[in-house]
Amino acid sequence: MKFLPRLTALLIFLVVASLIVTACGRPKYVRDTDEPRLDEHTMSLRLDRVDLERLYQENIDALLTSSVVRRWDRNASPVVAVFPMRNETSEHIGPQLNALLSKFETDLVNRTNASVVSYENQPELLDEVRRQQSDAYDPHRLATYGRQLGAQFFVTGKVYDVAERVGDQRRVQYFMFIQVIEVETGQIHFQNESKLTKGLIR
Repeated sequence: MKFLPRLTALLIFLVVASLIVTACGRPKYVRDTDEPRLDEHTMSLRLDRVDLERLYQENIDALLTSSVVRRWDRNASPVVAVFPMRNETSEHIGPQLNALLSKFETDLVNRTNASVVSYENQPELLDEVRRQQSDAYDPHRLATYGRQLGAQFFVTGKVYDVAERVGDQRRVQYFMFIQVIEVETGQIHFQNESKLTKGLIR
């Protein structure tokens, strides 16, 4: 019977050890401060923060060095509104595009001579845009929306994708177009294209 305490102690040790090993193998939630390389890994084929930063940087660099912004800086500050981007992709990326537009607003306010009007502060206009989303990108409609906001120019854009699948592999190519449109005439004063590709490779 002397071996029973030893056997009991051994069993307890084995149970505790197995619990520790199991716990170590479980997924856990982490912050970017816990795992510095967390943002470097993509977790889906949708646009993530790293993708948005890349698309944003390419577009804002092109916009800030464009002839239309140089004219804004030389003349009396024009009134500019940042308008929703049209999502023509197969992905649900509306919130990501809204985040991108907020960054455009920030840099237009801080780095140009433009007076920026937020369409989000015009609830009735925003409701109208949501009801007639396809018409919102019609140049004839832009003049109406622009007068309601008091804007002379809109900064807006469109995003398209081309998705392909071969076996269990997938690829999505994104194309983003940023535009500056004069409200009264519908004339495009600036357009820039940026693109990126994401894939699932096995």
